[in-house]
Amino acid sequence: MKTLKKIGSIALDILIILIFLISVLLVVANITADKENGEQANVFGYVINSVQSDSMSGTFEKGSLVVGKMVDDKTVIEKDTIITFTQKVGSTYIQNTHRIVDVQTVGGTNIYQTQGDNRERCPIPDEEWKTVHDVNAVYKFHIPLLGGFIDFLKKPVGFIVCLVLPMLAFIAWQVYKLISLYLQSKKEQMLEEAKDNVSDEAKDAIIREYLAKMQAQTESAEKTSSAEEEIKTENNAENGDSNT
Repeated sequence: MKTLKKIGSIALDILIILIFLISVLLVVANITADKENGEQANVFGYVINSVQSDSMSGTFEKGSLVVGKMVDDKTVIEKDTIITFTQKVGSTYIQNTHRIVDVQTVGGTNIYQTQGDNRERCPIPDEEWKTVHDVNAVYKFHIPLLGGFIDFLKKPVGFIVCLVLPMLAFIAWQVYKLISLYLQSKKEQMLEEAKDNVSDEAKDAIIREYLAKMQAQTESAEKTSSAEEEIKTENNAENGDSNT
């Protein structure tokens, strides 16, 4: 039981630390990203976005969390690849995730035409062709329903919650462990002191009491055994008389 508790304690420590570190990475990535120029926050080269529409419904749904690997100027992207790209709407940069439906080469540079997989929502390809400079990431995988967490993280209150709550949870857990260790140590100390304070006479009395109890139990067992033997003898005698 003690071993299981120790393993559980270590596992909880690791979990809280991981949550805190991931939160810090996401917060720092969002803070340092140059969003005015369309730069995406990334963690170790991976871009994380939330799906804001149903344009890719059937592949992933609105509200999903999409993870993609960042690309550079030398990356060659093939047809049918799903990409996340920067799109300027008015004075605002937004992120869109669609599939490449056509690739052309113009002046030695590849350009990509994209379209959403949901043909009801996107009956025709996107108007603007993209170059590799417009592409932020190549789709790797998605997690349903977790996109809301990213949206929350982008808000000021999300930064605070994702930093403060994991840190407070870790501190509270460490304080709990310290208090538990202190109480356990205090209990062991009191037991040791109690042992030291017991006089020799008291120890002898405890031993005599124990021996007397053991002797009484032995005598009781002997009496019980003797009574059983007498009953057995009487029964045998009665059975002998009956047979006669």
